[in-house]
Amino acid sequence: MGSFVENCLEIAANKFRTFGFSDVQIEQLLSSGKRDLESEIAKLERLLDSDIPDIDKINQTLHALKGLLYNMGNTEAGDKMAELKENAGTPEQIGKIRKALENG
Repeated sequence: MGSFVENCLEIAANKFRTFGFSDVQIEQLLSSGKRDLESEIAKLERLLDSDIPDIDKINQTLHALKGLLYNMGNTEAGDKMAELKENAGTPEQIGKIRKALENG
């Protein structure tokens, strides 16, 4: 999870600089983004570890992550989360979700 979050924060920092945010604003946005990403990823990991995955909750969390990633300028990872929502409850798809969180 660490490298995924760090990669997202790096992309976000670059995007925020491009938009002309000050360093203080960027730091606040990154802090908030990191907290939200880590919270949603932890929730997703708990859902994936369940004996009987709750597909609706997994999809809701993937949707929340997609929105966070888009807001942070990481459209590639956001698109990946949208793609992963399909068949989210299958063992193969759960493996793909885990891999995406590990590798970014």
